[in-house]
Amino acid sequence: MKVWDAIVVGAGPAGCACACDLASAGSSVLLLDKSEFPRMKACAGGLTMKTVRALRYSIAPVVRQSIDRMVLEERDSSSIPVRNKKSICVMTERAELDAYCLAKTIEAGALFQRIRGIAGIVEDKDQVVITTQDEVMRGRFLVGADGVNSQVRRMTSDGGWFRTAFAIEANVRRDAQKDDLVFDFAPVMAGYGWVFPKRDHVNVGLYSMDKNEKLNRSHLSAYIAKRLGVESKAENFVGQHAGFGAAQHRVESDRVFLAGDAGGFVDLLTGEGIYGAVISGQAAAAAILAELDKKATAKHTFIHLTENLRQNLQIAERIAMSFYANPQRGFRAMKTPLLRSAILKGYADGLDLAALVQKGRRVLPRTEAIRRK
Repeated sequence: MKVWDAIVVGAGPAGCACACDLASAGSSVLLLDKSEFPRMKACAGGLTMKTVRALRYSIAPVVRQSIDRMVLEERDSSSIPVRNKKSICVMTERAELDAYCLAKTIEAGALFQRIRGIAGIVEDKDQVVITTQDEVMRGRFLVGADGVNSQVRRMTSDGGWFRTAFAIEANVRRDAQKDDLVFDFAPVMAGYGWVFPKRDHVNVGLYSMDKNEKLNRSHLSAYIAKRLGVESKAENFVGQHAGFGAAQHRVESDRVFLAGDAGGFVDLLTGEGIYGAVISGQAAAAAILAELDKKATAKHTFIHLTENLRQNLQIAERIAMSFYANPQRGFRAMKTPLLRSAILKGYADGLDLAALVQKGRRVLPRTEAIRRK
């Protein structure tokens, strides 16, 4: 029976980032997914520029719109416009993006195969045995990139570190116009509403990490009517959990690694998941290549390569808890040019959150002092 250098479960951004790097390096890669592509996937489809730069290929063919301005709105109806000389992010349709990335990954040399599900995973000293509904597969390494409901995670990790937030979205058709990207912190607790322009339509959604917040179709429909007008007709309603907790996860396996939502690499503050998916997927590939090349163990390499990402996600989680507990205070801070610039760089360009926190600690006391005067 063939033993693959790596078997990657999940052909989304994390799985494709991993499989593409492995295949490009000449490793044998089997990429598995239950879905046929293109597929419907709940995701607003915005890619920050740090994500665009991290990808190994241009995604220009699937970019709907480039954004250089966003607006942050607060419960008291105040707003903060944020503009950048360069693009903040680009807008894609997730179904188109995933199909495009999969095609690029197959082009790099990965073999894609649909499966009906995983029945069992056994990790031996030198390989991992995966039993699907139809066959048995063997790989030197296994990467679980199969999303928030990851079978790989459930079968190989205790999962106590893993948590979720929830989002629901829909599309509203409209004539092409110049729309801002909007993050609206008024409609939900511990989260936000968003409006993402995509040329011939806007994607509108609600995101919250509060388990008591009832995010459903009626809630989103009411928000769309209030935001865009009662005549706005929404379609393609879809909800999805986002996985986080990577900062608390301690990698224990020598041959099984988790990436993307499966590994909890979503930013709790912003809800952004594609950047963490790409970086963690590439880290898994680099870790596997390190051991295949006998340069270092895969486990310790993966821990090292994801350390900075995990630290930033941990800081983002702390900021999220503080910000959503008192959004008014956070908005007062964001009105200062220095911190607003730092936030923009952190969101779009990948400024380390440790540096952002340091700036915030310097700015917040001055902001509070000015407000009291």
